Amino acid sequence: MRKEIDAGSPSGLLREKLVGFQREIAGLKRQLKEREEEELRRERELYADIFDIVDIFDSIELGTRRKPEPLDKGGQRLLESMKAVRRRLIRLLGSRRIEPLDFPDRKAQPGQCAVAEARPAPGRENEEILAVLKRGWADTAQGVVLRKAEVVTVRNEERAETAG
Repeated sequence: MRKEIDAGSPSGLLREKLVGFQREIAGLKRQLKEREEEELRRERELYADIFDIVDIFDSIELGTRRKPEPLDKGGQRLLESMKAVRRRLIRLLGSRRIEPLDFPDRKAQPGQCAVAEARPAPGRENEEILAVLKRGWADTAQGVVLRKAEVVTVRNEERAETAG
């Protein structure tokens, strides 16, 4: 037979305090989780902004390489300074274990690539990366892709074999 605990008794007061502490702990855990999620969101937004800056430097470098006429000395110094800033940003990200995605087999991976365009390229395999328009980035500590790479891939039309 179970005894009823009187709320005014010492054991009843102790039970009320224990329940109150458990509720408070649960509330604090929820607040802590919300704060951690907010910090993670803000951190990822900051990384996304840095990725955009690196993209700008990549575009500038690509644009200057495509120019038919060479840069003058001032332009060369400016370009080298921008490259140094880009390298420093990439090192900063690397120090936090944020690394560019790598595709050693030159194949687009669904979880790591967003295909911006697919082009025919006879003699090459489908899904082979022809160009990387924007680098992809991953948090290697967490094993999470922060931004998929934007790529141009091969998409050759399949030839239907005709029965003869």
